[in-house]
Amino acid sequence: MQNRNGAVCVVYKPNVSQLIKTIKHYDSFFDELVIVDNSGGNNIELTEQVKLIRNVTYIPLHANKGIGKAQNIGLAALSDQIATVCFFDQDSWASEKDLQTLFTLFSVKAKENYGMLALSVHQSSEKEVKVDDVDEVISSGSAVLKSVFDKLGGFDENLFIDFVDYEFCWRMRSSGYRIGVIEGTHLHHQIDSETIHNHTRSAPFRNYYVFRNAILLLKQNRVFTRKGYILGLMAKRVAFELLFNNNRMKRVRFIVKGINDGLKGKNGEMLG
Repeated sequence: MQNRNGAVCVVYKPNVSQLIKTIKHYDSFFDELVIVDNSGGNNIELTEQVKLIRNVTYIPLHANKGIGKAQNIGLAALSDQIATVCFFDQDSWASEKDLQTLFTLFSVKAKENYGMLALSVHQSSEKEVKVDDVDEVISSGSAVLKSVFDKLGGFDENLFIDFVDYEFCWRMRSSGYRIGVIEGTHLHHQIDSETIHNHTRSAPFRNYYVFRNAILLLKQNRVFTRKGYILGLMAKRVAFELLFNNNRMKRVRFIVKGINDGLKGKNGEMLG
């Protein structure tokens, strides 16, 4: 039987018209496409629009269950015939040419113990298509062998958001899998948040998850060989939050709360 490609797209309060346009673009390429909606309430417009597109399954969660749980639900909804799973979010877009490159290379690189390949998130003048080995990638624009999930399990739902994709990558690397980024391709990513000095200005509450999850992963020795990377990331994050953002005290409170809860071993959605 020919290998079939599936995709999981997690959305949160999406622009429906733009999302439908993106889905129709991907629908011509993937055999199965699952949309998992982390928004609250019922999106009647999206529900009705999706019904008109072939091979698409729409799963509304009616609440934000976290990125890990949403991705796992999407994975479970794919049929057993799917051999490779691609992940996207509502803000990312890839050309059919780059998607074809991704899966064509995967058919070769899987024999070299690559369990995951990802499109490059950086615009490059590089015309030569080549695979660079890395230790982690963001999940959007990545393709993973379904057999990897069968062996290692799904994404860690207890992290809720932040480090969910990296933790899975480090689990893969610790199990001997290789991860590659395909230079010469490009994942287009629309970010609404302001970017300063190559850092995205995010909502203050995100600091809770960044620092809590960093502490949890360090304590549990689940960071592969990236301990120094995480410590450096935390230091840079503190400096960025204090020097280049407003609501500094609010941001500091979330950082402190995240560190405290991480040391206490708390996980899941932030409470209080």
